[in-house]
Amino acid sequence: MDKISVVIPAYNAENFIENAVNSVLSQTHREVEVLIVNDGSGDRTKEICERLEKQHTQVRFIDKPNTGVSDTRNTALWNLTGEYVFFLDADDLLPEYALELLLGEIKRESCKAVYGTHAYRYPDGKLLPRSARIMSGVYTFEDIKDRFLDDGTLTGILFGSACGVLYRTDILRENRILFPVGVAANEDGIFNLYFLSCADRFCVLDSPYVYLYNQWKNKVKQPLDIDRRLAKADEVLLESLARLGLKEEFASQLLRRRATVAFVHAVRIAGARTNLIQSRRYLKSLFNAQGVQEGLQEMDYEHMSRYKRMICMMMRRRMYVLFYLVIRYIYPLAGKVIKR
Repeated sequence: MDKISVVIPAYNAENFIENAVNSVLSQTHREVEVLIVNDGSGDRTKEICERLEKQHTQVRFIDKPNTGVSDTRNTALWNLTGEYVFFLDADDLLPEYALELLLGEIKRESCKAVYGTHAYRYPDGKLLPRSARIMSGVYTFEDIKDRFLDDGTLTGILFGSACGVLYRTDILRENRILFPVGVAANEDGIFNLYFLSCADRFCVLDSPYVYLYNQWKNKVKQPLDIDRRLAKADEVLLESLARLGLKEEFASQLLRRRATVAFVHAVRIAGARTNLIQSRRYLKSLFNAQGVQEGLQEMDYEHMSRYKRMICMMMRRRMYVLFYLVIRYIYPLAGKVIKR
């Protein structure tokens, strides 16, 4: 059998969940289980999911109190029945060929997982396909270990998302790989760190895209919220590296990550609803935080876009006001700067 369990964690998703489920039921690969786990939604999500479960034999529904997305996904991992698992957010979609394409690749190459690419889908229907950060092919963890955490281009963890990936369920269960509970940033990257350290080989499929990120959900978070989330992620990440015996080996990447995290913080604060005086004070403390300037010196400027090189130059020279003005007014879509 080649049964794929598509896990959809749902929280207040009444406006999206049915479209997400329908995109799975429309897949050309028919051996599919849709496992929806409601994370204590306060809207009509539960009602809609119960109806979908009655209408479609492929749909299973689990209702639970609100504990966060990691614990919700873990609940699904303990209850799914497929040989493979795929994670889909409740407000995103799959192109109809996605699962068939990924399954064909993972079987052809005898891999433990296949990482696909995605496209951004905008409210006007426009699609913006994105390329993988490494070429299509078969890899081992050793092949990408020196750039997994931070490759020096201000792009973050190499495999920072669990969405758009087809995993073999037996590898997850044999190694007891779960999402870190209580972490609300970089939890997918930590999950992939554990998975890839246990998998002898995995595939990367650069095209066509297999996942559609709906872009109406991108909102600027409050800076202090970002602070707390990333601080917790770093704490768990360090614990994970120590547990895997990789902390010393990842020392240079951890230094670069300080600069990358500072960059994310800085772009968020400059794009948030704060005035120039408040932002300058925050940016000053951020650019001078321990390890940030050292991390900026270690970045891979040769492979960085010119936009990011310019941003790094402003951070290194501590040009707080110019940084604020550039992010706030010249590049108002700060998310694009981060992703590129």
